[in-house]
Amino acid sequence: MPALLSIPDLDWRNGALFSRAHDDCYTPALATPAGDGHADTFAATRDFRTTRRHLTAELGFGTGLAFLSAWADFRATAPADAQLDWVSVESAPLDAATIERALAPSTAPLLSDLLSELLRALPPRIRGIHRRAFDGGRVRLTLLYGDVLELLPVTDFIADAWQLDGFAPDRNPEMWSAEALAQVAAHARVGTTIAGRFAPPPVLESLKSLGFQVTAANASRAPASSPASNAGAAHPPLHGTLTRTPEKRAFRQLPRWFSMPHPATAADTLQPLAIPTAIVVGAGLAGASAARALAERGIAVTVIDAGCAAGRASAAPRAVLAPYLASWQSPQTRVVAQAFMLARAVMERVGAPLNPCGLLHPVNSDDEWGYEQSIAEWGWPTELLRLIGADEATRVAGTPLSNSTNPEGAIFVRDAATTRPAETVRALLAHPAITLHEHAPVARLRHTDVGWHVDAESGRTFDANIVVIATAGIPAAALPDMPEALASDALPSIPFNATRGQLSTLAFDDAFAGASAVPFTVVSANGFAMPPVDGALCAGATYERERLTTGPTPHDDAVNLGHIERLLPALATCTPNRRGAWAGIRTSVNDHCPVVGPVIADAQFRESFARLPHGPFAAAWPDAPLLPGLFVTLAHGSRGTSTVFLAAELIADMVCGTPRCITDDLLPAVLPQRFLVRELRVGTRET
Repeated sequence: MPALLSIPDLDWRNGALFSRAHDDCYTPALATPAGDGHADTFAATRDFRTTRRHLTAELGFGTGLAFLSAWADFRATAPADAQLDWVSVESAPLDAATIERALAPSTAPLLSDLLSELLRALPPRIRGIHRRAFDGGRVRLTLLYGDVLELLPVTDFIADAWQLDGFAPDRNPEMWSAEALAQVAAHARVGTTIAGRFAPPPVLESLKSLGFQVTAANASRAPASSPASNAGAAHPPLHGTLTRTPEKRAFRQLPRWFSMPHPATAADTLQPLAIPTAIVVGAGLAGASAARALAERGIAVTVIDAGCAAGRASAAPRAVLAPYLASWQSPQTRVVAQAFMLARAVMERVGAPLNPCGLLHPVNSDDEWGYEQSIAEWGWPTELLRLIGADEATRVAGTPLSNSTNPEGAIFVRDAATTRPAETVRALLAHPAITLHEHAPVARLRHTDVGWHVDAESGRTFDANIVVIATAGIPAAALPDMPEALASDALPSIPFNATRGQLSTLAFDDAFAGASAVPFTVVSANGFAMPPVDGALCAGATYERERLTTGPTPHDDAVNLGHIERLLPALATCTPNRRGAWAGIRTSVNDHCPVVGPVIADAQFRESFARLPHGPFAAAWPDAPLLPGLFVTLAHGSRGTSTVFLAAELIADMVCGTPRCITDDLLPAVLPQRFLVRELRVGTRET
């Protein structure tokens, strides 16, 4: 269960930032007269000139100074096609204002621009994995907010270098415990380097027992008068290399039926990358985000679509970007909540249109206690998510959410926004490594000795190592040579369903605007109203399974107008003019989580795991049979504005072998074979 992260207890001593709880300095390099000890300690762990892919992991993000220094070195020395991944664990994240105060006065000009970028992108203080990208996506920062022993066992990566950058061992023993150091070794390979500011004998012995060959380098101790002095400073810096892998890895491995594909890029990071090519089928939000994530990793991507880019569901005039925090927690609801935070960051970075208006979810006063409990369990800071009373809700919305005889408060989600999906698709596809082919329906898709071959109905052909299916529109006959076709009606183990949804656009004249009925925020509860743009308010949305025609209807307009009148009572006495409507089809599944990841060979999977009903230990299981290089990102439903970005990052992580953007305990909630695993266990197919 997520919980609020620890709030650091801070103290400023002679301009240097200290932790009261640990009585230690966050920035010892800046607090000592020499001012260069920090950089010297960790510079030896990296040489970006000799590798095109580098992954550094760090215990203790702190002010981010180590990341900033490495980022600056990477910019200055790495080849133009190189990629940098930085993974850092932090249990008590600092806010942007504190980091700026700690670093800005002493930061060299070289780092000042990077510091500004980092502060703008810094994620909220919410437990879990946060991915942020810089320099056009070639520098990726993966922040693990939470305890080392909570997150590292369920986070998959192998580091080229480890930096132990926390407080001194005698001030913060938990970070230097044998269990924490075992996690360091579990996420290393033979040749992984390790460095730290401290090397007390117990730490050296623990690392040696885990397979590290370590030395304590000679270094002068910080002067006793320095504000950075502490008991740990008496120890010389630590340097070492892993010479043998531990006999038993200390992280939790996924069950074999959820095993992952081998990366398509070169595993040896000291050699030039064997760069794959990719085809993405579908140029909507799901396909465009997948194409962008792959392109930013240096992969040449061809996007093909049967129609035009941003067609079908992605042609909606406007969409809501919100976390959809459920009143209960499950892997599915946590995935959707995490997807929202990544989506907002990616859209801001690529220049997609965003109206950061916030969202209000009206609640009845009788239910407020239950909502308070749910909000507390999610562990989001109150500045991002809180329950507000009726008067404050009226001020935030700019209009009452209920009449005077039935006052209602609301849940306020500060960072919710609205966007234009079609413009977002165009922003995502605007990358030099992406080539778009429109009006190219797929006629045939087959696997060859060197990858995948696609025949379009127009006669054009495409070849690539990787294929990502991001549309449900491929006909079942397109894959005659494969174990399973990839049309949504031809994946037998996945209970796809389709719903029709309509949005209505309502125009307001000056007289209507004076009625103070138009909201400043999104108001959402079994329907929604978005703030007006260009004099028009967008309302929706209908859900209909029986009638799947895409043309808008007056009946659904009336349903949407009813949503508005219910959510915004001031509108009940007004009659806005109908400006237009849009209708489309959403594809989803019954657990309301997208279908993302490698495609399994269905018949072979059933045979390999036929004994699953007898329990997880009923057989010596093989790895899941996967179709090599074939991935899907499907069934995003009404939450697709958020979830497509997490799906895109996850697929790119799998293709390139970079740290996965969700923890292993959440991964089974999105993988395509989850339905078949449940079917095999209980003997009944889900519908």
